[in-house]
Amino acid sequence: MKKENVLQLISGLIAALFFYAAMSKLIDYDKSIGEMRNQIFPVAIAKVLTWMIPSIEITLVFLLLFRNTRKKALWASLFLLTAFTLYIAIVMTGVFGRIPCSCGGILKNMSYGTHLIFNLFFITLASLGLAVDNGWISYNRFVNLKNRKDLA
Repeated sequence: MKKENVLQLISGLIAALFFYAAMSKLIDYDKSIGEMRNQIFPVAIAKVLTWMIPSIEITLVFLLLFRNTRKKALWASLFLLTAFTLYIAIVMTGVFGRIPCSCGGILKNMSYGTHLIFNLFFITLASLGLAVDNGWISYNRFVNLKNRKDLA
C-alpha cells in the first residue's frame, strides 16, 4: 500500500466518523440541544455549541478529503478528538457530581470507558497520519517490512 493510500484511508476513516457524528446531531437537532443543555455549560453556550460542533465536524470532513488541506485537517481533528476525550475523562472522574453527557448514534450504547477507547483509537489514527505525512516515522519501515534488507 502506498503512502498516499494510507493517508487517504486514515483521513477517510476520520472523515466518516465526523460525518456520522455531525449528521446524527443535525438530524435530531431537538435531542442534540437537549443533550447539550444537560452539559456543564451555561444554556447560551450550549446553544452555540449545538451548531458549532457539527459545523466544525462537517468542515473537517471536507478538509480531510483533499490532499492540500489534509495536514491541517489532521491537526484540527487531533485537537478536536483530544478535547472530546479529555472531556470524557473528566466526566469519568465524577468531578461534576453527575454524568452530564449522553452521546447519540452508535456511541449512545457505549460506556464512557468504551467511548474513551474509541476516541483514543481515532486520536492514534490522526497521529499516525500526521507522523507518516510529516516524515516523522518511516513509511517503509512500518508498511514494507518484507522488503527491508536489514531484517535478514
